[in-house]
Amino acid sequence: MERIYLEAFPAGERMPFEEIVRDVNEGVRIAYVALDEGTALGFASAYLLRSVRMFYLEYLAIDERYRGGGFGGDLWYHICTDARHHRGVTAIVLEVEDPDEPDIDPGTTAARQRRICFYENRGARRLPTANFRVPLLQGDGEQPMLLMWAPAAQPDPPTGDELTNLVRALYEEGYDLPPDHPLVIATAGK
Repeated sequence: MERIYLEAFPAGERMPFEEIVRDVNEGVRIAYVALDEGTALGFASAYLLRSVRMFYLEYLAIDERYRGGGFGGDLWYHICTDARHHRGVTAIVLEVEDPDEPDIDPGTTAARQRRICFYENRGARRLPTANFRVPLLQGDGEQPMLLMWAPAAQPDPPTGDELTNLVRALYEEGYDLPPDHPLVIATAGK
C-alpha cells in the first residue's frame, strides 16, 4: 500500500504514510484496500469531518499496473457504501487537481480531467468554490484544487453557509489550520 501511495501522489500532497497507519490503528482515519488474492491493488483513506458530518476522502489510488481494470470504481463503491452506513454521515467530499491550472503540460491536464471524469461518472459533482487552495503537506506554499462532493444521506450538495462551513472544516479539521490562518479567514468569501 505504501508503494502505491508514494507513486500516486506528489510529495507536497502526501502526509507521512506512518501517520496514516497510526491514525487508522487509533480509529481516527479509515483505510480501504483493494485486494486480489492477497495482493494490494489500490488504497484509499478517509476520515470524518465532525463539524459537517462528511467523509473527507484524502487519498484514492490504484497501482498503475491495474488501472483501467475496474478496481478504482469498486473501491469508490465500497467507500460510498461505508459512508451511507456510517451513522450521521451526509456526504463524501474530496479534492482534485484543477486541469485548468496555468502552465501545466497537456499530459497533466488530460490526467486531471480523467480523474474528475472518474468521480463525475460515479455521481460526484464539482462544488462552486472559487480560488480554493490547500496548503502543501510537505514544504511551503499552497496548491489550487477543486472540491467535489458525492451524496450519502444528503441528496443535494452544500451551498451558501453550508459550503462555507465545509471549506472551513476542511482547513481546520483536515489540514489542522488555526482559525486565524489566511486560508481559514478567506472562507468567508467562498
